[in-house]
Amino acid sequence: MFDSDFFEVLCGLGCFVTSVVLAIVLAAGFLSALQKALLRVEPENRRMSPGQVWLNLIPIFNLVWCTVTVERVAESLRNEFLARQMHSRRETYGRTRGLTLLTLLASGVLFYPAFITYPIAFVYAILYWRQISRYAERLKPGAYAPPPTDEAW
Repeated sequence: MFDSDFFEVLCGLGCFVTSVVLAIVLAAGFLSALQKALLRVEPENRRMSPGQVWLNLIPIFNLVWCTVTVERVAESLRNEFLARQMHSRRETYGRTRGLTLLTLLASGVLFYPAFITYPIAFVYAILYWRQISRYAERLKPGAYAPPPTDEAW
């Protein structure tokens, strides 16, 4: 009734659609984590509005916007931790991991084979996502209160 070529094409199409859906779900979860972190930053300390992270879903535009997002999320987190007196000088607020991730993704397209750089980039994406989520948890209301300052009475 049907030949084997039809089933091969159907299986290939099914794999492609599944991959695209999985990529969109992962991207939505990742961007949602970035948005959550920015929502926990006071508006005066934000370098970008939380909704702007979703601009990374726009093809071509996201080639530049993802770098802007990494930088502005890191600056926003730094500003908030400074304002709450929770800042540590050794913190990078995700900037290093985020920029490393973007460098690996770009080098997989431009310089090195993607099968080498993309698995490493995937690991960095998980690490970056986890780091931003931890910062968001630290900024949760009631999660941490700095000790009172000693007024030397």
